[in-house]
Amino acid sequence: MRDGFKVFDADAHVIYPPDLWSRFLDDRHRDRVGRKPVGGFDHYNPVTVDGRWTQHTTTLLGQFQKAINWTTEDMVAQYGDELMSKGFRGDLVAQALEVEGVDVMVIYGPEYDMWLEGIDPELQAAMARAYNRWGQEMRETSGGKVIASGPIPLGDVTRAVEEIQYAYDHLGTRCFWARPNHVNRRNLGDRYYDPIYELLQDLDCAFATHEFMGLNAHTAGVERFHTFTEWHTVVHSHEAQYAMLAMIVHGVFERFPRLRCAYMEAGCGWVPSWLHRIDEHLELAGAAEAPSLTMSATEYFRRNCWTSTECEDPFVTDVIRWMGDDHIVFETDFPHPDSKYPHATEHFLNLLPDQLSDASKAKILWDNAIDLYRFPDGYLPAVAAGPISTPASVVTAAG
Repeated sequence: MRDGFKVFDADAHVIYPPDLWSRFLDDRHRDRVGRKPVGGFDHYNPVTVDGRWTQHTTTLLGQFQKAINWTTEDMVAQYGDELMSKGFRGDLVAQALEVEGVDVMVIYGPEYDMWLEGIDPELQAAMARAYNRWGQEMRETSGGKVIASGPIPLGDVTRAVEEIQYAYDHLGTRCFWARPNHVNRRNLGDRYYDPIYELLQDLDCAFATHEFMGLNAHTAGVERFHTFTEWHTVVHSHEAQYAMLAMIVHGVFERFPRLRCAYMEAGCGWVPSWLHRIDEHLELAGAAEAPSLTMSATEYFRRNCWTSTECEDPFVTDVIRWMGDDHIVFETDFPHPDSKYPHATEHFLNLLPDQLSDASKAKILWDNAIDLYRFPDGYLPAVAAGPISTPASVVTAAG
């Protein structure tokens, strides 16, 4: 809690322990995933799968870590030697959350390892299970404050459904995610993925997309940009826009009206304009190209979708102006290089006080994430599951 506001970090991360895959992968797959540092470079988590780097050569050889002040030395300076050396253990991450004022967080990963282009679908599914085993341990050792979203192995829809069900039944996973990228020439609106969406809807589990720059696969900007500034500027927002467009236009939310989907870490200011652009094109060609749709893109978003705001994004007020404040969640991006930890919550609470009300901040910091994830009773720790502490300014404003 910070200044009377309960805080739900709806999109965060950790630095993964070096032994994640060796500890949690089944024996028959363990020797297929390794760690191989790049000589002369300081890189975060350089992993190989079947002998191939999971990160793109542009990031492996681009000295990006130095450009953005995110070398190992930088990370130790910001997050401490104990947290870094012990692989962001659950109890230590929980302590870090207290410094930030965060009551509970959902983390997204792995960034690269199981999304390598052309990865064996069997291995990808095994890595999803291994990650979810690790996620169960993380939740337990953090006292329930750190919740791992389960990655969905999109390479084989049958295996994907099996892993979602297994994680739900045996590992306590209650939210899931996938990268928004074009996988095996399929967008996320492809009917191939319908069994995934149907199961998530039936389980009442939230789904999210999340991009991470640097994957060894085809992602937005990879073919034309070679600097961090260029590639990172486009890849998150453009991939989220592609995913949102495909899912809306190809009827995912028409077929699965109870599916909840969040588009994470892509900024939020573009959302109203993007939805308007989709609506304009549906007015023009929708009768011929998307005849099954019964609502506008904006209406689907208001019913089914969420977006996230970073702590210093002034354009969140524009989203509220056009879309209302019900479907925006808060993210710290802990502990990535652009995170403002340990001051992210403080920055958001001080953001545009003349334009962004305390009532909207309270919803974005807590209520909306509770509505998105809808975790079952008893899933959140007691400190986070109790009644919302409404700031005095909100009470006063409400009369």
